[in-house]
Amino acid sequence: MALALRLSFLLLLAACFAASAADPPEPKVFRLEPKKMAGIDHGKAVVVKGEAGQQPHRFLIDNLTSLMPVTVLLRPVRDGDQVGIKLTKYGWNQPLRSGETRNEPVSFKIRTEGEFQISVDAQQDRTPYRLLVWVGDEVKPELVPVVVKASEYGGTKKEGGSLLPWFIVGALVVVIGVLAAVVLRRKSS
Repeated sequence: MALALRLSFLLLLAACFAASAADPPEPKVFRLEPKKMAGIDHGKAVVVKGEAGQQPHRFLIDNLTSLMPVTVLLRPVRDGDQVGIKLTKYGWNQPLRSGETRNEPVSFKIRTEGEFQISVDAQQDRTPYRLLVWVGDEVKPELVPVVVKASEYGGTKKEGGSLLPWFIVGALVVVIGVLAAVVLRRKSS
């Protein structure tokens, strides 16, 4: 009985090692930190120079607000190279935007709150690429107050307002009443 228990334990241990050896390692995620750059007047940027392959390069950008415009630009170094990009928010397998370079760069303009993720890959290993992420300064809208003083509104302040609209309404009521009376008299005659 003890030999059977040891044998089943060894088989279970071997199965665990085989399962862990069969899974490819998860790609490492690199946190990108945009910084002020020469030639960029507004916002911060970060440039990544890499060589993509079938194993994706993964990047994370955080500390964003929805008031910050973001541009992500991917371009191949060599003409004709195809490099893929995916932007995700939650899971790496749930891209919100994706594209592939086909002799021209791929660009996305987004706004988000918190963080987002970028994945870059290529069909051929060691395909050189450049990735630029620009994070603009916060764009704070100028909000005009909805309540203003009467003196700032442009009108003149009068107690009770003007009586002219009331005279017009009264005259219309009288005219309509007279017309109704005339029409009713003709019908009754």
